[in-house]
Amino acid sequence: MPSPDSTSSQRAANRARVVRALRERGAQSRRELTEIGLSRSTVKSVVEELIDAGTVTEYADAKAARGTGRPPALVGLKGDLGVAVGVEIANGVVRAAVCDTAQQLLTHDSVPTDDHTPPQETLKTVGTLIDQMLDRLSLTRQEVIGVGIAVPGPIQRRTGLNGRATTLKPWVNVNAHVTAAEALRLPLLVDNDANFGALAELTWGAARGLRDVAYVYTASGIGVGFILNGSLYAGANGTAGELGHTTIDENGEVCECGGRGCLNTLANADSISQKLWRSHGDRLSIADVIKMAQLGDVGCRRVIADAGRHIGLAAANMYNLLDPELIILGGNLAPAGDILLGPLRESMARRAIHAGEVLPPFVVGELSEHVVVVLGAAAAVLRDADAFPLPGRPSLSGRTSTTVRARRP
Repeated sequence: MPSPDSTSSQRAANRARVVRALRERGAQSRRELTEIGLSRSTVKSVVEELIDAGTVTEYADAKAARGTGRPPALVGLKGDLGVAVGVEIANGVVRAAVCDTAQQLLTHDSVPTDDHTPPQETLKTVGTLIDQMLDRLSLTRQEVIGVGIAVPGPIQRRTGLNGRATTLKPWVNVNAHVTAAEALRLPLLVDNDANFGALAELTWGAARGLRDVAYVYTASGIGVGFILNGSLYAGANGTAGELGHTTIDENGEVCECGGRGCLNTLANADSISQKLWRSHGDRLSIADVIKMAQLGDVGCRRVIADAGRHIGLAAANMYNLLDPELIILGGNLAPAGDILLGPLRESMARRAIHAGEVLPPFVVGELSEHVVVVLGAAAAVLRDADAFPLPGRPSLSGRTSTTVRARRP
C-alpha cells in the first residue's frame, strides 16, 4: 500500500500537470486533459480539487454550442490569478500587451521610439507604458506574474548578449535580460521576436494543436521561430531561425551582418521599398507598397513578387532540413497575402524535396503584426510554471477582456 505521504505527493504532482497543461494550451475538455497521461478518473478528481481551490473554472465551449447536442464543458484557469505582460522592442516602436491567466487579452498599446535610443532609455519608456496599461486596468505591479520581452535578432545563449545581427544597433552586445531586470524591477524573460511570434500562433492562432511549425516573422529583418516537437527551438547558441541571413546571391549586396547576398538584402521591408525609390520618386513605407500593389500598381506587385520568390528559395532549404507540418508568414509582409505567397509557394515547390509527399501549407498567420509578438511574449510567461509560479489569488473580478482568438475546431 502506498504511504499517505506518497499519495499526497502524487496528487500534488497531478494537479501541477493539469495546471501546466492549462497554462500552455488554454482551456480544454476533460478528454483533452487525459492526453497528458492521466486517466479519466484522475482528471475528474484533480479538476474538482482545482475548482474547489478557485484555481480553475468550467464553462461551455461557445463554438461547439452552436452545433447540435450538448456541448462539451471546457476547463480553464481562472482569469483572476494574476496578469502576464508581453513587450516587443522593435525598430521604431515599442509594443506591449497585458493578458490574464485565462489567456485573455486585457489591453495592448504602443509608442513610437527612435532606433538610436540607448537601451536604458528605451526601457524607461517600456516601464512607463506598462504602468499606464496596468493603471487603466486598475491593477498594480504586485499582480504581474512576469514580463516577456522580445528583441529583434539572436540572443547568445551562453552569454545572454544580443548578437551582431540584431537590427536595433544600440542593443548589439547588450545583455537584454540583465538590463531590463535592472530597469523594470519585475520578473521577466527575454527572447527573439520570431520565437515569441511562433508561440503566439501556437497558443491562439494558426498553429494551435500542431507539433512542428515554422513561423516566418518579417520586420526589419526576416527571422523564423521554430516549434519542434511542441517546444520552441533556439539552437545551441540562440541563432536558429536567422532566415534573413541565408545566402541567396553570393555575389550580391553586402549585408549588415558582413555577408553577401543575404535574404534580408533582397526581401525585407527596406529592400523592397528601396527598389521603388527611382521609379516612384518617393520613399514609400512597406504598408504603402502593399496597399498600392493591392490597388494594381505593377511596380509594387513586381517587387513584392520578387521578394516572395527569394523567401521561397530560403524556405525550401529550411523545409528540406526540418520538414515542418505548417509554415506561417507573419509581420509586415503578411498583409501582402497572395501577391507575395503565390510566387513564394511556386519558388519553394521548385526547390523542395517532395519525397512523394505534399509540401506543407504556407499560410498567413491568424494574429495581427501589431499584437502577435507581444501576445507570444505574454504566452511565454503563462507557459513557464517554474519561472513564474502563480501567486495567491488577487481580486481581479469584474475585468472586461477581449478574446484573442476563438478555439480552433
